[in-house]
Amino acid sequence: SHTNSVGNEEVVIALYYSAVNVRLPIIIMQLFNRQRQSTLLCSQRIVYSLIRRHTFGISFFLGVASALIWHGNLLSQKISEQNASVSVSMLSGPPVVGSLVSADSAKVVVETKTGTVEKSSSDIGRIHFDNKLGLNVPPVSLLLMDGSKVFGSTLTGKSISGWRLKDSSGKEVAIPSKSLKAVLFKSIEPELENAWRGAILETKNADAVIVQRPGNSVDRIDGVIVQVQEASISFDLDGQQIEIPIEKLIGLVWFQRDLERVKPTIEVNTTEHSVWMAESLSLNSKVLEIKTSQGLSISIPQTKLLNINYASANIRWLSEVASLDAVAEKQIEFRTPIASLDRAFAPRFIVNGRAPLPTSLASEKDLYFPSPGYYVFRVPEGFSSLQCRVERTDEGQQRTDLTIEVWQDDVRVAERSLAYNSDVTELDIPLKPEKKTKLLVICKSKLMIGTEITWKQPRLKR
Repeated sequence: SHTNSVGNEEVVIALYYSAVNVRLPIIIMQLFNRQRQSTLLCSQRIVYSLIRRHTFGISFFLGVASALIWHGNLLSQKISEQNASVSVSMLSGPPVVGSLVSADSAKVVVETKTGTVEKSSSDIGRIHFDNKLGLNVPPVSLLLMDGSKVFGSTLTGKSISGWRLKDSSGKEVAIPSKSLKAVLFKSIEPELENAWRGAILETKNADAVIVQRPGNSVDRIDGVIVQVQEASISFDLDGQQIEIPIEKLIGLVWFQRDLERVKPTIEVNTTEHSVWMAESLSLNSKVLEIKTSQGLSISIPQTKLLNINYASANIRWLSEVASLDAVAEKQIEFRTPIASLDRAFAPRFIVNGRAPLPTSLASEKDLYFPSPGYYVFRVPEGFSSLQCRVERTDEGQQRTDLTIEVWQDDVRVAERSLAYNSDVTELDIPLKPEKKTKLLVICKSKLMIGTEITWKQPRLKR
């Protein structure tokens, strides 16, 4: 029989597919507005027939769309897994957080929530990876001539052909003979660390084995290192080759001429506690490729990266730059010059108010002016500014007005006043590279009371 309304089944079907085909709701609305006679029934059957006829096509379309969405989500997930989650700390400004797209010596590209961000390496402090430092420190540590400190399980090789360091996974890294400065075969007590570093820095024209004596003292025995095996070393002592068990040694030191640090290096820290000084690097996909100043090519998986320190290439501590002159203004004129007195008042580097140890880090050293005078150096290639904080060090009641000046060749590039009632002044001075630079502390008073100042951690920035 005829009906004056659209059946429930037809209405449900029509409303469901109205989300896909925009014509259906129009037809349904037209049906409700028609006469409730045979025309309504006819239109109702037509709509129902059209829906049934296109059901397969619409279902197929919806299935393909769902598959495409699923595939896109899977692809996005894979891309996210390939790009490591990082936090990039900047030398100034807030950090950049997101997925690392690429990194090299010139720039870093990160995909953030708001889009792709590209940063110049000269503005970057560190890239921090979402990896954890390993709890177990490998027993063998190598100090390379370029400043790299690399850890592994064993070291083998010969002085003539070179060395091979095996890591915890069994992978070997080839180390050229002229690249190796020292090797430590085991962890040592904190009280022996200064003695070990002193043995490394000791200037002698010979290789050496380092042994521990009773009473926690360290002995250096000079000779020639011939070969290193997993359990022993071959050592030439006064023309006689002897075998020494490694278990009896703290480490070895090779005679190598120090390298001048000219080119900037980027510090790469790994989860296995190693620190590589990279002259160039490139990170794509899942591997970081680095090259050192001595030609070593190293591949490090992203999963083993702790951080990449770009600041090591962007900053040079003033204590690392050779001094050309350091002179104190004369307080008392003597007929016969007293060299020790001149040195006592001349500008020099200190650590926590004392003379630095051979093991003191460059970043710990402050430039101390016991009295007015000047300090001269040459700005290395590629660096363009001097940054530090100048502060008074004496706590006496009597103080004198001081003037701080920076000269390059015969041009004064900066001048700051440090009033008697002021304790500190900040410096950020633009400089020209490869120019002779003089730091001056000037006092107009002849009494020179209360003139001691310290340039705190002075650094040159690119």
